[in-house]
Amino acid sequence: MAAAFAVTCALFRPWPQNTLRGFASIRLADIDLIIHDIAVHQLGNVRWAQLPAKPQVRDGALVKHADGRIQHIRMLEFGSRAARSAFSAAVVAAVLEREPAAFGGDAA
Repeated sequence: MAAAFAVTCALFRPWPQNTLRGFASIRLADIDLIIHDIAVHQLGNVRWAQLPAKPQVRDGALVKHADGRIQHIRMLEFGSRAARSAFSAAVVAAVLEREPAAFGGDAA
């Protein structure tokens, strides 16, 4: 599935931590929409983008997984795996176009 919109990276903020490489602000020009704080990851040769999410709060406190990580709630979701994969690939390509060193190496 091809990306439905022209995707460009308006901003990339490096934030290397575990698989996370940083956060991108992505512009979908066809509908004049900018999505901020898209997390961009890499594990080995695999790269992907993750839509922003918000921390889950219950009774005024952050909800955490058993290992202490904060649980998050999806705010946006794709209707299919194909759409999610196409968007992720388009975001990674846009980040690389703006910031060629975003992933640190030459992994494909």
